[in-house]
Amino acid sequence: MRHKTKLVMLGLALTGILAGFSARAGETYTTLKENIFVCISPEAYDEAMVRVRELNGGDLEPLKKDLGEKKQCMFVDAEMADDIMAPFAIVMKREGTKVQVQFIVSFHKRIAFLHRLVNRYVLVGWTDESNLEPKKIL
Repeated sequence: MRHKTKLVMLGLALTGILAGFSARAGETYTTLKENIFVCISPEAYDEAMVRVRELNGGDLEPLKKDLGEKKQCMFVDAEMADDIMAPFAIVMKREGTKVQVQFIVSFHKRIAFLHRLVNRYVLVGWTDESNLEPKKIL
């Protein structure tokens, strides 16, 4: 059991190291804007945007919950946008104004005073190209 844990930890460390090598100070990369939807297909994204417009500025929470439960779209809030790791959002495909992006999100959970659980997820989804923005590495 300990051997498996060490391998997982090594894999996470290597992922972090490789991600760090790809981002150099002074370079500009692409990331996602906050408060946007990323969906499983361009059609799912279009349907989500129709539903957003129908809300006419109303509460998005029920829509975010519905789309998430149906596994159609996820909402990228400000916290998640901040947690996107280098190399940020990589455009995989283009279809009209929609882009398929791949990005890595890191979630940290404190489990004890000096211990944290770190989960990294590689996510792929479709969004509108206007939801991408440049991010400069300091």
